[in-house]
Amino acid sequence: MTEPEKSAGHGPLQVCARFLSPLDAQVLASCLQNAGINAQVMDGETIFVSGAVFGASADSGVRVMVPESQLVDAMRVRAAYDAGELAIDENYDVGKE
Repeated sequence: MTEPEKSAGHGPLQVCARFLSPLDAQVLASCLQNAGINAQVMDGETIFVSGAVFGASADSGVRVMVPESQLVDAMRVRAAYDAGELAIDENYDVGKE
């Protein structure tokens, strides 16, 4: 696979992460997109309607999907996200830049 194909994100979508909260899924997807990964949130609108929140299993929830060619890079970003490395400092002042 050439570098442009990898950076554009080709191949079938793969699950990078699952969340019970659509907001959590969207935050990770935004972090992935900021890193140049074509992430998509799926099932965010249906999680409450389907009752998945109340009967959560390993294959339910809101999915963050990425192209197969970007999955390895996405998992690196997810590991940093899970470790708290991408968290905003609690003393961060949005007024100062």
